[in-house]
Amino acid sequence: MPELILDNKTCPPKVPGFHDIPIDVELPQDQFAAGIKDWRGTILTAKELAMLDLINTVTERPNWHVRIFQQEEIARWREDAMSSSSLINDPTWNWCLKELQDKARGFEKRGHVLVFNTGSGVCKSDTAISSNIHSELRDATVSSIQGMDRETRSLNVQKSPVVNLIDPSLFPLVYGRTKVLTGGQSCGMDQASWSLCIQEGQTAPEQPQFPQENSRLHWLSHDCIWSTKFQWLPCEVEFTEPPGSTKVRITSYINNLHPTNRNMYSAIKTVLASSIKQWNKILIQEKWNEPSEYRIGHCEPCPREPIRIRTYGVDWKARFPEWAKNLPEDSKKNQLPAEEYERMIPEDWKTRWGLRRTALTKYAHMFFFEQSDPGTAYSYEDWKAGRTGEAIVGPVDQGNWGPVFETEQFLLSNPWLEPYRWAYEPKGRKDDDHQFYTVALQDEFREKGLQVVVKVHSIELEPDMPSFSGEDWHTEGNANEHIVANAIYAFDSDNVSEPQISFRQRLAHAGNRYVYDKIGADDDPDDDESDFEDVEYSDPEDALIFGPPDLEEKYACWDVKYIGRLFGFEII
Repeated sequence: MPELILDNKTCPPKVPGFHDIPIDVELPQDQFAAGIKDWRGTILTAKELAMLDLINTVTERPNWHVRIFQQEEIARWREDAMSSSSLINDPTWNWCLKELQDKARGFEKRGHVLVFNTGSGVCKSDTAISSNIHSELRDATVSSIQGMDRETRSLNVQKSPVVNLIDPSLFPLVYGRTKVLTGGQSCGMDQASWSLCIQEGQTAPEQPQFPQENSRLHWLSHDCIWSTKFQWLPCEVEFTEPPGSTKVRITSYINNLHPTNRNMYSAIKTVLASSIKQWNKILIQEKWNEPSEYRIGHCEPCPREPIRIRTYGVDWKARFPEWAKNLPEDSKKNQLPAEEYERMIPEDWKTRWGLRRTALTKYAHMFFFEQSDPGTAYSYEDWKAGRTGEAIVGPVDQGNWGPVFETEQFLLSNPWLEPYRWAYEPKGRKDDDHQFYTVALQDEFREKGLQVVVKVHSIELEPDMPSFSGEDWHTEGNANEHIVANAIYAFDSDNVSEPQISFRQRLAHAGNRYVYDKIGADDDPDDDESDFEDVEYSDPEDALIFGPPDLEEKYACWDVKYIGRLFGFEII
């Protein structure tokens, strides 16, 4: 079967949704991760989440890239960090300080800084957009708002403070209705040619509905992430300068922005040039894995940066006292017939315990652990070099599912070591070291160009609508658009509280690789109470290692000030 190659410049165009090519086609080739269907980051410890929060907090401070090298500021920021979070200690602060100083050096050279960088990241810059471009955008937007007629305003969501100036959902490509050029040409910026394009176009074919899926993962089913009704229309962007430059030219009109609005087009293309530099830092490549006997062919994402703390469990700190090891074991003569136990209440069963069992139960209640520190399995220098495959604890040996007889016998003879079972069982293969890579869109797509969806909106508060609570969590577009990266630039704010933008990403918990040490009162068959009862987690250790719900909520997403700042981030 010949390999399918997509090309929108052929006649007829070979694109999803046309000429028997399904809209959900996935090509067997390397690509960029696109949206929720492609990315699952590695779950992070609560301490690493706190580190990410600390690094972002510091980079929000004025002139941080200079002050991070001043000893007085370092001492003050260290004290602030340790007083604000119990997860920040000396090893954690020392790691963050090294990372912040490296980021400051990069900021001096490039004018932007990468934060929340685990797997992917968020690139932010206060200087990427000049004051002239800032003014052009503001003036063009004000003119657009004033020029919007009553009919256009009525198309916006009723009773909403959001005024959509450039809305990709307004007049998108609608299957079965929209006319499409079939000669491989684009509908350019010349308005005089549009009528001819309409005459030559053919109606986009209707798309069949996806079959209903009986899947527990309903949020990943086709009818949730793909649309058989419509998709957004991007504009075509081509690179204009010599190799290495990110300067671009918009060659087809932005949907719902008339080409006569030259000031807006000029400002947008400048923002795009700066955005491409940021996208180069955060885009996640996917490598195609050929199908085998045990799996179908699929693309696997390759994170941009490794995690700082790699562990699949914790090292418990309680120690069984030496004198208790010599206590006598339970004697069979203390056991009663089943009928006797049935006449007793459960609380009285414990009166039949021997001394050793009582000591072991007390011992189980005394366990605690400290969060694993960065620098334990690998140093900061190792992390920068990608030597990050070694874990502090674990992983579990997935090839050895059953208990090992010698291990079981040893633990039966030394029951106080049961919580440290992982140390006596075969350890799984360590993770691969990290492979860094670079992305240069201006080189890789110099001939093909890029497709970009542009969206501009304004939030207008009025006496009858004095507040705006913000948007719901979302990724832009459906899977149809294959959007791989986003850039946001907020360029004006007046007479409102300072707005913020929040980020979060989808993570995966490969539970079969983690070490779960069964400890606590719930181990005892006579006791159904648990020291770690928490309905939010399927296993009590999840709450301890990765943080309780309130900690997870605090660090699962971050609020960042964004007026006058350009953000570039992966759609994950």
